[in-house]
Amino acid sequence: MASRRLSVAAVTADAIATEEIRRVDVPSRVNLWASGGTAGDQLGLLLNRTEILPSGDVNIEIAADVIDVARDQLVFNTVVGRGQLRVPVPVVTAEVQFLLSVEPIL
Repeated sequence: MASRRLSVAAVTADAIATEEIRRVDVPSRVNLWASGGTAGDQLGLLLNRTEILPSGDVNIEIAADVIDVARDQLVFNTVVGRGQLRVPVPVVTAEVQFLLSVEPIL
């Protein structure tokens, strides 16, 4: 299983553009947790051009520098095929943190 915890402080079309985790070579389960510091911070998740999670609001918890895996999960064990993941962040006021997990199905 691969996972990455990242922090984004500016709007971006792909927050994982430089991360190896973005490439999915075999069918895998994907999980995504996210939190922001301000109401209205948003992110999404795509595989190639398919929306797995349309861009939407994340929970407000980042002040404690915590991603709560019990409350902040946005994508739950979603099975994806081969392709490239993308995490757009269309709205961020101060900072959005997220944890992305990709687990190959063997």
